[in-house]
This record gives sequence, C-alpha cells and structure tokens, in this order.
Amino acid sequence: MAAGGFANDAAFAVHRHCGVSLLRAHRIACGHTLMEAVELLKKILRSHGAISEGLAHQQLSRWENGRDVPTPRYLDALCALYRTRPDQLGFGNDYSDSGAIPPSSSEQIVDRRVLANPATIGAEPAVLSMTELLTSRAVVLDRGRAAMAYLDLLEELTEVAGYMLYTAAPTEFIPARIADLGRIKAFLMSVRSPAIRRRLYRVFAMNAGFIGIRIIDVASLDDSLEWFGIARRASRSADDISLQAWIAGHICTSCAWYGRFLDSSLAAARMAQSAGGSRPNAAAVFGYLAEAGVQARIACRRETLAAIHTADRMFATLPEAQTVADGCHITAYFLRWHQSAALTAVGARADADALRTQALELPFSRQDQVGEAALHLDEAASKVAEGDLDWGCRIIAEVWERTPSEYRVGQIPRRALQILDSVKPTDATSAKVHAVRDLLRHPV
Repeated sequence: MAAGGFANDAAFAVHRHCGVSLLRAHRIACGHTLMEAVELLKKILRSHGAISEGLAHQQLSRWENGRDVPTPRYLDALCALYRTRPDQLGFGNDYSDSGAIPPSSSEQIVDRRVLANPATIGAEPAVLSMTELLTSRAVVLDRGRAAMAYLDLLEELTEVAGYMLYTAAPTEFIPARIADLGRIKAFLMSVRSPAIRRRLYRVFAMNAGFIGIRIIDVASLDDSLEWFGIARRASRSADDISLQAWIAGHICTSCAWYGRFLDSSLAAARMAQSAGGSRPNAAAVFGYLAEAGVQARIACRRETLAAIHTADRMFATLPEAQTVADGCHITAYFLRWHQSAALTAVGARADADALRTQALELPFSRQDQVGEAALHLDEAASKVAEGDLDWGCRIIAEVWERTPSEYRVGQIPRRALQILDSVKPTDATSAKVHAVRDLLRHPV
C-alpha cells in the first residue's frame, strides 16, 4: 500500500458492496481492528506534537458510523494513516475531477449480505441450503489485491460476529455465520497461498465455534459438539494454538453443562490451560473455569475451588486486550458467571451468591439473555437446596415468563427441570412443583 492507491481502490470496493462508510472501509481495507487503528492514530498524533490521550476506539467508531465528525487535527491524522485525502474518507468533496472514485478490479468483492455467487450479484439474497453454501465456488480470488481485500473483509466480519456472539438472536446469528462459512469455503477452494489459507482456516474455525456456542442454546449437546469438531479441525489447519485452546474450553464447558463425556472434557480443559505456556492468557483462564465446571459436576469440591482461585489470579494479570467481549477472550462477566455456577454446583452457596450478584450487576448480563436466565436459575437451585421451595419455584416461573420463545428449548428448560428433579421426594408432589412443571411443558 505504498502510495495509498490500493488502499483507496480496496476501500471503495468495500464501501460500495458492503454498505459501510468510506472511513470504516479504509480501515477494513488496511486490515486494522478498531483498537489497532486507534493506536496507530495516537502514534501519528504524537509525532505531530498533538495530544492523543483522549482518543479511544469508541470515538473512532462514532466517526465511522456517522454519529460524529473528527476535528481538523484528527482528520489530518486519519488522512496520514490511510495515506489519502479527506474526501476519500467521506469528509467533504473533491471537485477537481468528476471521476474521483476510479473503477478497480478489487470491486470483485461481493456484497456481505449476499452469498458470493455470480448469479446473485445485483439480485435479492437467495435462501440456499447448507450444502449449497459450503460448496459454492463463487469467489475465485487466487491472488492479488482483491484477494487480500476480501480476506481482510472476512476477518472484519468475523471480528464483528464475535462481539455479537451472546447478544444477537440465534435465529439470526447462526444462519449468518453459516453464510459466512460458505464464503470462506468458496475462497479456500480458489487459493493456494499457505499464508492466506491459514488465515482463512482461522476465520472458518472461529465462525464454526461461534455456531457451536450458540446452537446449544436452542438445540442439543450433540449438535454443538458437531460444530466444535468442525471448528477444531479448521483450527488445526490454521496452526493456531490459542484458537484450539479456546475451542477446547468451550467443548469442556458444554459437556459439563450436560454432565456428559466428563473425562474427555477434563482433558480438553487442561489442553486449554496449557495455551501460551507460562504466560497468563484468556484461553488458559477459560481452561481453569471449564475445569471448575467439570470438577463441580463430579462433586470434587477441593479441585473445584482450586481451579476457581487459579482462574481468578490469572484473570487479574491479563492485559486489557484479552478481557474484551469479542467472543474469543474472557470478560469479568464470564469469569463471575462460571465461578458462581461451579460454586452453586458444589454447594458453596454464600460465595456463589456473592459472585452471581457481581455478574448480574455488570451491564453485559442484560444483553446476554441466556446467561442471565442461567444465573437466576442457579439462584433458584440454591433456594431449593436451602429448603425454600416456594422461593425457588417462584424464581423458575419468573425466568420462564421472561424467556423469549426461541430460548424455551435447549439449556434453559433443561436447567429448570434439573432443579425440580433435585427436590426432595416428600416435596416433589407439591402443587408448586406441579405448577412449574406444567408451565415448562408449554414452551411457546
């Protein structure tokens, strides 16, 4: 990108075909995340003797989404970063030439919302089967600038999907990820470069992993494990140890939730713990949380507490970049969520209640509908274990009433029924328990 020509061409293609602003399109074309772009802008500003401390990725996002306009000094830094002019970033106009936006071969990049198929370009999105998605050979970009721009776009879309992982409805999120897998698969079939293929396998593994995580909310453990298997194979082709560890951690937590394959899932947790060697990292923290879930399932209290404390200590040393809610790292919310769930399972109710309260007070809990419901159901389990059947049943009923219909399958009803099955035999025939069971029998 020596003189900005390729960056401009690629950015215009992304802008035209993906419906994003010119400013954001330039960032995608250059392959920068929001945080990376902000750090580069700060470096440019410091080199110009300008103040940069107040700049954050949220501000850049507002500029990219048209909610704010950069001041002259920030606009100058943006032009320096992308080696272009203000009008090429969407700020002002260039009247020197009516053909200011030149045509480019990189316009082969297809619309993000349409399957990469020549027959669909310019048409309404088609509804295709999974087989058609995964065998499409539509995008033939075996080399050059267009290939790199398209690869950068696929990575950008995967990054955005990570931020939506626990907040988007699965009925929308899962089909969108399957469509992305189709695009990635088509691209893989057309390139030979080992470096590009490793990057493609990485985004393929991430999207398949995202599906495995979300599908368990609306389907079975077997469905989830099938997608995790796909993700694991792709992560090996990507030769990405951290990604393999992330997938292993999720396999472990899914098995722990269902109480199945606990020996093999414990091995997966320990594989995740080994990621990064002795350096603290998000995958290792997740591995210890996953182990805590399994140890709690098999009633190993001492081992559960040890894994929880190790995760806590390691999380405190993580760099900020590994604690963002991008689907591949670990946030304070998920730390407290997993800790409270494991402590509830081993009967450490006071500690579990305190950590659950912390998790529910964090803003992310209000975006994660399934996670929030699971936390409240753990509270119900604690009340039932203490002998307060009325309160426990009331919590289960309230959770069920708040649960959208699409989530009334999968994890939430299973956990609710599990709590009711734990009720003492003398109370199992009570009117309250029968009333809640009847409520759960009507998912819609």
